Amino acid sequence: MPSHSSSMPSNISSNVINFPSFGKPITLDDQGVYYAMNTRTQTIHSIFQLDYQGDDWYLFQLESTDNEDETRWSLLIGNVDYVLHSMASAQIKQHFSKPEYAEPRGAWQVIKNSKFGFGKFTPIQAAEPVLYAMLAFVDGEMLTPILIHKIEESAESEQVATLDTAEFA
Repeated sequence: MPSHSSSMPSNISSNVINFPSFGKPITLDDQGVYYAMNTRTQTIHSIFQLDYQGDDWYLFQLESTDNEDETRWSLLIGNVDYVLHSMASAQIKQHFSKPEYAEPRGAWQVIKNSKFGFGKFTPIQAAEPVLYAMLAFVDGEMLTPILIHKIEESAESEQVATLDTAEFA
């Protein structure tokens, strides 16, 4: 049986981790269409789709085509990878333990390829809503996450069909 050091108070744990490591997992309920808002102009900046096909997650972005009246879904790929995989807890801690992510307190779950990812943030306060983010990575470093909002399923097909492609770049 290990001995306990008398120099350490018995009510203090030496292995307490202040960084929350578990949040709500990314599930099939999270798949769907998301948009990013330009907070200055209050217009839609980008539209993304998180999709689960077979046993894999994929991330798409709605893009304009050469024909200004048409758009298409483009798969967001990494260098050679396109399937999104769960980010390990150690990687999440590395990317989100910086001072700029100290508040609000909560936990991240992330799926990503080498360049793009989808993040789900579960606040510690149960009354606060779950938030989502689009993530981008350059040379293994995460850029500032972009807050995205899910289009509700009832309005999803109508809103995507009527979006003015000039509103996003």
